[in-house]
Amino acid sequence: MVYIAAEFGAVIHLCCDGCGERISTPLGKAQWSLTFDGESISLWPSVGNWALPCRSHYIIRENHVIWAGQWSPAEVAASAARDRAAVETVQVEPAATQPNPLCAILRLQLARLRLRRSRR
Repeated sequence: MVYIAAEFGAVIHLCCDGCGERISTPLGKAQWSLTFDGESISLWPSVGNWALPCRSHYIIRENHVIWAGQWSPAEVAASAARDRAAVETVQVEPAATQPNPLCAILRLQLARLRLRRSRR
């Protein structure tokens, strides 16, 4: 299950390996990006749960989990350093105050689903 909190710029889901941990992926130019094609979601880049016991690593593409390989501690550290540097160089407003077109799309989809259900 995936919860999209577009107003707050985050996607939250349960770890795909089944361990039950909640995973939060912040959305932003130097963080994760979410795409929604009207039926499925994709989350990029990969999600590496290196701090969890499961150490799962995957990509969510069109509602499917694509398992990725394990990383060494050196790879994890290098990636974390790159991520920190990228976030520091991006100067944007907090995600909660930015207009987010994904919110409008998701609201429209929810309205369509409600309309379909009410017609039954």
